[in-house]
Amino acid sequence: MKQRFWESDDSGLTRRALLHAAGLAAAGALPSLAATPAAAAANFAGKTVTFASWGGSYQDAQAKFYCDPFAHASGARVLQAGPVDYAKLRTMVQSGHPVWDVADITIEFLYTAAKDGLFEKIDPALVHLDRISPQFQHPYGVGDIVWSYNIAYASTSFPANAGPKSWADIFDLKRFSGTRTLRDRVAPMLEIALMADGVVPDKLYPLDVDRAFKKLDTIKGHTIWWTTNSQSQQLFTDGEVTCGLILNGRAYDAINKGAKITLEWNQSIQSVDYLVVPKGARNVAAAMALIDTMTEAQNQAKLANLIAYSPTNPEAFKAIDKAIAPWLSTNPDNAKQGFVINAEYWRGQYEKLTERWENWKLS
Repeated sequence: MKQRFWESDDSGLTRRALLHAAGLAAAGALPSLAATPAAAAANFAGKTVTFASWGGSYQDAQAKFYCDPFAHASGARVLQAGPVDYAKLRTMVQSGHPVWDVADITIEFLYTAAKDGLFEKIDPALVHLDRISPQFQHPYGVGDIVWSYNIAYASTSFPANAGPKSWADIFDLKRFSGTRTLRDRVAPMLEIALMADGVVPDKLYPLDVDRAFKKLDTIKGHTIWWTTNSQSQQLFTDGEVTCGLILNGRAYDAINKGAKITLEWNQSIQSVDYLVVPKGARNVAAAMALIDTMTEAQNQAKLANLIAYSPTNPEAFKAIDKAIAPWLSTNPDNAKQGFVINAEYWRGQYEKLTERWENWKLS
């Protein structure tokens, strides 16, 4: 089968931190949820803020629970853009005329791009950082969700409980036949390839890059590579793939809409999305105020209840539906089966390995 490539994150994050936040919620040790005044109360009438995110159900939820309340409170107009493209974001900033005012990015890109001076510093006078757990704060970004890359398979393609349960299974074309889907991005595909080749998570870093690409060669021609989370959902929903990689929240959303998908937590890779303001953005104060709205507990809880991404404001756990807990990557039972992506490693490697990834796709 010919390969297909779709065209188109200094947090100190650790497993202990993830488990601590979820454990507090489970133990009832977090304060009760209460509304707090937002920086959006400032008057931004006549201002337009462009928010870039990842599209689909996730961005729909962000628009409903973050952007709409901000617009109502501040008088600003919020435009939606995306999906986020890192090369496009970098080009915007380097041109001196970024179109986006706030962007939702992953932690490994945060490390690299912050080092390169692509973002405005977060202004603590405009963003209530005290609402957010310290491990999700960065001088140039504010964590808004915790999520995970997961193994998933089409329930219609494999007998009950007989689908792939490890990345080695995903790479096993004989035992688990059919087209698979994986992410068109070097992170976390190198980690996934190495686990598929037998490397245990606590021995992954520093990554054996040559070994990872060699393993990726074995599956390259049998894979549809997605660039947006919405694409990963659609591939499963349309029956184009039998198994592969999907984010936990996207699987939850698709299953709730009737998709026959089974999600696995073994070898899941946990990560964090951060909200940033591109350097030179036209409306920095309004952008910071929008981010502030995104730190409010009640808003984060509403988003989690809709799409099963964990909040970064610990107070939000009090308002999360108990039925959502099994789907959260910070649930202790889920978190212990996976690991947190090593953003410190990617800070020094992301650009170089991204270039190698692009060359590999063309080879």
